[in-house]
Amino acid sequence: MSGRRLVCAALAAGAAALGAAGPAMATCPAANEFRFSFASYATQQLSYGSTYPYSARTTGGTQQTFTMALSQDGLSSTAAGGQTMPRIGTVVTGPAMQNALNLGGVFVGRTGDITGSSRVIRAVFTFSQPVRSFSMTLFDVDAAPDQFRDWIGIWGTDAGGSRYTPALVSPAGNGNQTGQPATAAGSSVTFQPAGTLAAQAFGNADSPNSSDTGTINVAFAQPVTQVILAYGNAPLTAGETQTSQQAVGISGIAYCPMPALTVTKTSTAVNGGLGAYNLPGAQVTYALIVTNSGGSPVDASSLTLADVLPVQVNFLNQPFDGTTTLPVKVVSAGGTTLTAAGLSYRRRSGGAFTYVPSPDADPEVGAIRIAPQGELAPGGTLRLEFRAVIR
Repeated sequence: MSGRRLVCAALAAGAAALGAAGPAMATCPAANEFRFSFASYATQQLSYGSTYPYSARTTGGTQQTFTMALSQDGLSSTAAGGQTMPRIGTVVTGPAMQNALNLGGVFVGRTGDITGSSRVIRAVFTFSQPVRSFSMTLFDVDAAPDQFRDWIGIWGTDAGGSRYTPALVSPAGNGNQTGQPATAAGSSVTFQPAGTLAAQAFGNADSPNSSDTGTINVAFAQPVTQVILAYGNAPLTAGETQTSQQAVGISGIAYCPMPALTVTKTSTAVNGGLGAYNLPGAQVTYALIVTNSGGSPVDASSLTLADVLPVQVNFLNQPFDGTTTLPVKVVSAGGTTLTAAGLSYRRRSGGAFTYVPSPDADPEVGAIRIAPQGELAPGGTLRLEFRAVIR
C-alpha cells in the first residue's frame, strides 16, 4: 500500500470531511464483482471507428455500463481467418471455444510504435467512475515467419491522467513481473522485463486459435477509468519482407467497484442534560463514524482518522470507560482492529503527531490521529469513541 486514506474530522461535532485516498489494492467479494463476456452475445459484425455501450453485471444482477471504442490505422484489409474484423465470433476463441471479440486484419506495413497511432488497432474500455482489480484475457498472441508477429500494448489511466502498467502472465507462467521468465515452454508469447516496456508483449511462435498457448491474462492493481489495448504487427526481423493477416481475441472483462466512504462526528455529554456541555469538569464522548457503502473493502491499514480538538476541552488520556486499555474505544470494528501503535497525538501549538500525552485530562493535546489496521469491509462501519473534559 503506497498511501493512507485520510479522514479529517472537523472541529464542530457532526461535521466531517473525507480526504483523498491512495491506490486501492484490495479485492472485492465475488458477489460484488462485475463481469462481462462476449460469449453471451450472438455472432455479429462490428466496425472500427465505432463506440459500443455494454453492461457488466454482478451475480446478484446489479448492472454497470461501460463503453468500448474500436479504431484502426494502417489496415489495407480488415479480413482475417475468412471473416471481416472486428467481430464477435469464433475466428479466435481460446480453449473455451466460445464467441470472443476478434480484432485483426492486414496492415500496410509493420508497426513502428505500439504506443503511437500509426498502424495500430485499438480497443479502449472507458468507465464513468474508477474501477479496481480490472482484469481481462487475450487469446492467440503468436507469430508466423515473414507474415506477422503480434505486438500487444496495454495500459490503464485514471481520471487524473496517471498511467498504469498491468501484470501480464501466461498460463505457462511467463510474464512481466519481477522474477518471472520472459518466455516459457507452452507459451507463444514473449513478455518484456519490468520497466517502461513492461506493458508490451510479442508473439514468438505459432499458436492454434483455440488453445491457451497464446493466452495473456491481464490484471491491474490500481484503480482505472480507462483501459487501452493496442494491437500491431512488430517490425520485420532478419530475412522478413512481408506482412500478412493476423488476429487476436478478447474473452471479456471483470472488475470491482470502489469503496465509498462517509464520515461523521458526534458528541454526547457523559452525564446530565444538554447543559452539561457548559460545565467545567464535565465529560464529553466524541464518536467518529466511518461507513463504507461501496462494494469493495478499504485497503488493509490504509485508513487514518485525524481529529482536531476544540480549545474548550482537554483530551482524556485514560482507558475508555473501564472497558478497554486504550483511551479510544472501538465500538464497531467493521473488520478493523486498533492497538496503541495506531494512536498518535499533536500539541495544540501544532507540529508532528509525536507528542506523548500525560495521564488523565491533558490540556496539551490539540489533535488525535487514529490508524486502524485491517480492511474496512463492504457495508462495514467503523465507530471509534474517545472522551474529553470541559475546561
